[in-house]
Amino acid sequence: MLRLTYLFILLLFCYACNTPYYTTVNNMSGQPATLTLSNGQVLTGKIQVNTFDNYSTIGNISFAVGVNKAYTTYNLSEIDYLFFNGSNYSVKNLKGNEMWGGNALRFIKELTPSNSKLQLFEHETVFKDREGKTIKETQLFVQLPGHSRDVYNAQSDKFIPNFDDKVSAYLADCPNVANLIKEKNKDFFYAFVNQGELRRKQVWMNIVNAYNNCKSYSNF
Repeated sequence: MLRLTYLFILLLFCYACNTPYYTTVNNMSGQPATLTLSNGQVLTGKIQVNTFDNYSTIGNISFAVGVNKAYTTYNLSEIDYLFFNGSNYSVKNLKGNEMWGGNALRFIKELTPSNSKLQLFEHETVFKDREGKTIKETQLFVQLPGHSRDVYNAQSDKFIPNFDDKVSAYLADCPNVANLIKEKNKDFFYAFVNQGELRRKQVWMNIVNAYNNCKSYSNF
């Protein structure tokens, strides 16, 4: 009887591994993807990613190469990039979310070139409202110069309130950009009061583009 129970659990697990589904990039199975490992190896096939909720470290990553149905498990430290659905995703340590203190390693979408000094990322979350309807939201995260893995929520106290003082100090090595932020230039500043996702994203895009091309910007 014990053997039959074990066999049933094993079969159920195998079935779950091979049943395609997609909730977010951090919770999916049987989805076509390309995985670049830290040793330079590039794998093309299907991926499985599991996480407990929107705010926890990824539980495990499994990958089946080509048409192979057997999944191999990989540690986060073995992965550089995930290419999925037309976008690159990096494993980053998310910090500063309102609902938890951070230190959650998750895949987040790259919005800026990976070799930029200042980078932007997007993290997708899924939850149900009071009526049981599934809602998807995105959160903007910033990787500051000198940080290799930590990224900070654009709405966290890392940046607001006093966006002008905090962000200009982080980017002081580019005085032109730092001064625009310090002076609260409308294209390089947003207030503590929520001005909307699109507004925040555009301001950060302006800052990133100017900062990463600092030597090309003698005058603004």
